[in-house]
Formats: sequence, C-alpha cells, structure tokens
Amino acid sequence: MESLVLLSWLAYLLCGLLLLLASWKLLYWLPFGVKSSIFLSQVAILVIPAPVVNEALAPAFIVVVLDLLSGVPASIWVEKALPLILALVAAWPLGLAWGWIKAKRETSQVEQKSEADEEDASQTN
Repeated sequence: MESLVLLSWLAYLLCGLLLLLASWKLLYWLPFGVKSSIFLSQVAILVIPAPVVNEALAPAFIVVVLDLLSGVPASIWVEKALPLILALVAAWPLGLAWGWIKAKRETSQVEQKSEADEEDASQTN
C-alpha cells in the first residue's frame, strides 16, 4: 500500500509539473507578479497534503473534491481544505511581492547602467 501511495504521488507531481510548464508558457504575456502568483497557487494545489485515511496522505485538492462528491460532512472536508485555502491565500501576496521586487531590481540595474554609460561618455570627452 505504501509503495502504491508513493507511486501515485510521483505520477501526480510529474503530471502537475508538466501542467505548470505548459501554463507558464500560456501565461507569457501576463506581468511577472501575476504569473508568479498563479505559479505559487498551482504549486500549493500540487503539494499540500491531506489525510485520506489514518496513515495515507494525498493531495488536499483531490481529497476535498472526493469528500465533496462523497457527501462527507462539511466539518470534515473543511478541516482538510483549510491548509490548502491558507496556502492559496498566501500565494497571491507572495507572488505579487516577488514581481514587485523583480521589477524594482530591473529598474535599478537599468539606472545603474545608464549612469555608467553617461560616466564613460563624459570621461571620453
């Protein structure tokens, strides 16, 4: 049973990584902050686990969907979904902050390069 769970996790993560790569290419035209927020959300959906039974863990997204379809009481599936919801809520500010930091860094590098070019031009005259 344990090797089957491990094999299913590996297959799920491999397929998920391929989907991440495909979506990154599809979202090419979006600003980096939005792309990184979507990327972090997808990673959270892929890696946040939830208990299926006492010993086995599976991706929380799949567990919650199966619990909803099975008619499990709301208190149980909400408890399983809470870490995933928190990770999804945290992904957006982190991604947008990552994009903001990247934009600031690029802006400062461009300014430094233009200052260096101006300095070189003034020294040659």
